[in-house]
Amino acid sequence: MTDRISWSPERKKACADWLYEDLTRALTQRSSLEDAWRANLELYRAPQDKSVAHFPFEGASQITFPLAAMNVDPIWARYVANVHAPENLWTVAALNERWMSAAKPLQDYLTWMDRHILKMWDVNMRVFQEMCKLGTSVYKTSWRFERRRKMGYNAQKRRERLVETINQPCVDHVHVANFLLPPEANAIDPEAQNGAQWVAERHRLTPNALRAMGRGQEPFAPNFDPAVVEAVLKYEEQSMTKHQEKVKELELQGTTLNMTRGRPIEFWEVHARFDTTGNGIDDDIVVFVHLPTQQVLRGMYATLPMRPYSAVRYLRGDGFYGIGICEQAEVWQKTISNVLNFNIDKILLSNAPMLRVGAGANVVADEPIFPGKQWHVGKGELEAFFLTAPGSFDIQSLIGFLQESAKQRTGVTDLQFGTVGALPSRTPAMTVQTLLQEGNTRFDMSIKDIRIGGLSEVGLRVLQLLQQQALDSLNNPEGAAYLDLARIILGSPEGEQAVRALQIPFEAIELGVGVALTATSGQNNKELMKQSNLALLQLYSQMSPNFLQLAQVIQMGGPAAVVATQIFKGGAELMGRVLEQFDVRNPEDVLPNINALLSAQGQMGQGGGQISPMQGGQAPPQGGMLG
Repeated sequence: MTDRISWSPERKKACADWLYEDLTRALTQRSSLEDAWRANLELYRAPQDKSVAHFPFEGASQITFPLAAMNVDPIWARYVANVHAPENLWTVAALNERWMSAAKPLQDYLTWMDRHILKMWDVNMRVFQEMCKLGTSVYKTSWRFERRRKMGYNAQKRRERLVETINQPCVDHVHVANFLLPPEANAIDPEAQNGAQWVAERHRLTPNALRAMGRGQEPFAPNFDPAVVEAVLKYEEQSMTKHQEKVKELELQGTTLNMTRGRPIEFWEVHARFDTTGNGIDDDIVVFVHLPTQQVLRGMYATLPMRPYSAVRYLRGDGFYGIGICEQAEVWQKTISNVLNFNIDKILLSNAPMLRVGAGANVVADEPIFPGKQWHVGKGELEAFFLTAPGSFDIQSLIGFLQESAKQRTGVTDLQFGTVGALPSRTPAMTVQTLLQEGNTRFDMSIKDIRIGGLSEVGLRVLQLLQQQALDSLNNPEGAAYLDLARIILGSPEGEQAVRALQIPFEAIELGVGVALTATSGQNNKELMKQSNLALLQLYSQMSPNFLQLAQVIQMGGPAAVVATQIFKGGAELMGRVLEQFDVRNPEDVLPNINALLSAQGQMGQGGGQISPMQGGQAPPQGGMLG
């Protein structure tokens, strides 16, 4: 079981008071940002105003042009398509020779986890949509443990209610409004520059669910303090009278707020650094706190070296929170909507006849006008005329200009979505690719942010969680089942290599392998990718004989071998840069390895067999992956 914090009542109260003050301060300072988020979500929805306008006349146009959604939806879809285009979401690379044999099995196991347990496609659909809308979104990587009843068949093949246990790694999307950190913090990692002393996630539990946590919902985590749980429930019960307006509002919507069933209770899961003993040394802790009562429901020491949250941003801002497409498109959406409505009103006024009323006619000043109305006046006392605007302009050109201006602000271009009508006919594919790469600058910057600080962290945490639960057989016996699952999924010997890696302390895996997002570019046009790969293949075919000749010179030895070695190293370095420009994943797998060549030369000098220098990396040392 995860260690419960052994602290004095004074230190526990000091922690609760500190978190209450800091979280309240952060929520207060973020209120204006939350208002902006709500406005941006409304901007994306672009609901049509169904009320009757009274200016410039009764029933004037009130159309909302959905510019934000027109920009968000294709970019959002492109992120998902780009990230999930490769066969494997994550690439695992060995950071040293002792992990060479484990990297590929761990990668294959992560791929299986993604498809059958993690369901990263669904998670990324929500994360990328929020990131595009609001500028920021948050992943949470944790271990999920739940028990629930369902109908099934027992050992005697009789149908009955059975208890189903969900015991597995989990990646969730945390809505940015439910994620909080100090206003002055720029990063989740406390070790980073301006890193957060604490980060918090808002949870809402029903009273029954809260009581279940007091009885021990998770076998590998301490229970919620039963006395504190009852104190919180009592407070919430007594505070019902303060929420009568909200109660009535929800009841009108058909929602019941019976305290014994449905009313959610809000509390915060806080990952913080705090001196739990008073000796001047901070501990990494996880605290569940109820702010209204300033009560700590559960406190435990953090078990993983990294906090479980990872943030991704569409465009970096001044602080932690990013800038989304809705914020960028706001002024343009309102401007285009106004221009559109003004011109619709102009068309109506220009084509609707008006009446000039003579003096003495039986017509009052505020006489309503509508099609088909009959007038009972003397001859010549009414004269129809048409109202024309003092000036005219091309509304289509104006709106087009505004849309182009919006594209420059949001970074959304026609080429990014396959619209090449603006290009001359028969434009070479490589020319289109060059234009795409130039237009993808902002997109690729965001992809890099996702790769380095988002999904790569998620993949590494999944491996660490598997290690943690596999080793904690005392508290979570079912966690070790994932070792047997690796053997079944991967077979032999890859399964055993993955199991060996998952049975070492999880702190070591970060030193042995690097987990990276496979997607590396905004380029996802298949035809252009084919052209690019063909060009790369031609270049590689031209370079390979040269490397082979250099390898032969190096193996012969002598003064020429020194020069050949230098040319070999330089050529491999330049070729690596070219491969990176072509977005080749793991270029080290296809580049000639000078170390392997020299090692082969040494073995030959000792009487070893012939080894081709083009066969790749050096074989791992004897004694297995870990030496």
